[in-house]
Amino acid sequence: MLPTHQIRLKNLLKEKYFEAQLIEEILVCGRLKKAEKGSYLLSAGMMIEYFPLILSGRLRAYRSDDEGHEITLFYTGSGETCSFAINSIINQKPSGIGSIVEKSAEIWMIPGTKVDQWIVKYPNFRKFIFLNTNDKIEDLLSTFDSISFMKMGDRLYKYLVDLKRASGSSTITKSHQQIAIELNTSRVVISRLMKHLSGNRQIHQQRNQVELL
Repeated sequence: MLPTHQIRLKNLLKEKYFEAQLIEEILVCGRLKKAEKGSYLLSAGMMIEYFPLILSGRLRAYRSDDEGHEITLFYTGSGETCSFAINSIINQKPSGIGSIVEKSAEIWMIPGTKVDQWIVKYPNFRKFIFLNTNDKIEDLLSTFDSISFMKMGDRLYKYLVDLKRASGSSTITKSHQQIAIELNTSRVVISRLMKHLSGNRQIHQQRNQVELL
C-alpha cells in the first residue's frame, strides 16, 4: 500500500489528467521534501537539479538586488510548479529568482533529467507545463502593471487579494514590516495605508494579522 503522501500525490496527478504511465514514473523516481516556513527552495544563481511539484503549502517567488531590496513576483501553491525552475532545467542555466516557503510545504522532487523526456513523451505533462508557465506569466504581468501604474495603496490591496487567492483564506498572517519588505517600501507607509483600508472597512486588523472583508 502506498504511503499517505503518495496517495495524495497520485490523486493530485489524476486531477491534472496525467497519463497513467507517467503517474507511475513520477511515483517511482521522485522523493518527498518537507520544507518549513521561512526556508529557501531556490536562490538566484542556483543551478536547478530537481523539478518541484507542490503537494501542500505555499511558496513566494521574489527578485532582489545587491542591497537586499526585494519585490514579490508571484505565489506557487498546491498542484503547481515553479516555472523558473523548469526554465533553468531545460536551458541548463542558473535560477534568476529566489523562492521562499511562506507556509510549511510538502514538495515532490523529480530529477530534472526527466523533464525533457516527459515533455516529448506525454502530451498532458507538456500541457501542464505550458499552462503553469502561462499562469505565472500572467502573474508577472500583473505585478509589473501594479509597480508601473498603481498607487501604493492600490498595490497594497492587490497584494492582499493575491495572498488571499494563493492561500485560500481571507486571513493573512504577516507583520507590517514583512509586507513592507515584500512591496519594497517602508513599514510606516504600510501602517498608514492599512489604517486607511481599515477605516474604509476593506480589512480588519489584529496584531500581525489582516482579514479581508
